[in-house]
Amino acid sequence: MLNIARFGHRLMEARMLRGIKRRAENWRYVELTMKQTDFPTKGEITKEYGGLVSAISHRMIQNPEIAKDAAQEAWMEILKSLETFKGESKISTWIYTIASRVILKQAKNEKVYSTRYLSEYFRNGERESPFEQEVDKKRWVKEMCDKCLTGILHCLSNRDRLLYVLYDIAGLSCRELSMIMDDQESTVRKRVSRSRKKLHSFLNEECALFKPDGNCSCRMKKHVVGIDLPSEYQKLEKTVKDIHFFRESRQILAIKEHLA
Repeated sequence: MLNIARFGHRLMEARMLRGIKRRAENWRYVELTMKQTDFPTKGEITKEYGGLVSAISHRMIQNPEIAKDAAQEAWMEILKSLETFKGESKISTWIYTIASRVILKQAKNEKVYSTRYLSEYFRNGERESPFEQEVDKKRWVKEMCDKCLTGILHCLSNRDRLLYVLYDIAGLSCRELSMIMDDQESTVRKRVSRSRKKLHSFLNEECALFKPDGNCSCRMKKHVVGIDLPSEYQKLEKTVKDIHFFRESRQILAIKEHLA
């Protein structure tokens, strides 16, 4: 019995030592990470993540000025807190955590619409272009489509919309989303999947960009087809296996997202 007790004591000591060593190595890694000369500067971080933070705010908040203010507030908070970053997570996760907190607070008064309401709204009378020049007309069509996409996302609650936007636009995994939202990964996965199904079901029926040969009869369809906008999405489908629709729309609709 004595030998067994000693063996158990030594085993516990060995485990404690391994734990201490592992924690020391982790902190050493953090220290080295923060001292590396290639640690991104504020300018590099702004260049890489500034547009994405703006895009997230843009999809979360319908009013462009409020969305812009929310993005700027989030970015100021990120830059102000940069020196406190300890390297305990990826810097992208840290950035999106701060941005999500600020933007979600600013989006608290956003309305949530039923898909039935959105369907009726989009079909309510054909829109006429206020422009004659083709270049101006094309820009107007893309701007209107962009507003429609933000409106469609508002069939989700604020929290579900944020999860889906981070998943689609920022390309975050459910594990990263669970860290940002402080929720169980399994719960996050279910919510993202449910949101994806709801959005895709609506887009299949109502959006010529998402499904060119679908039943879309929205008030912008004539103009969308007139500039052959759906073909740009079709070209993308031939080259990209898994399209993140809202992420790719940033490029196709040429949306200018900036923090200034």
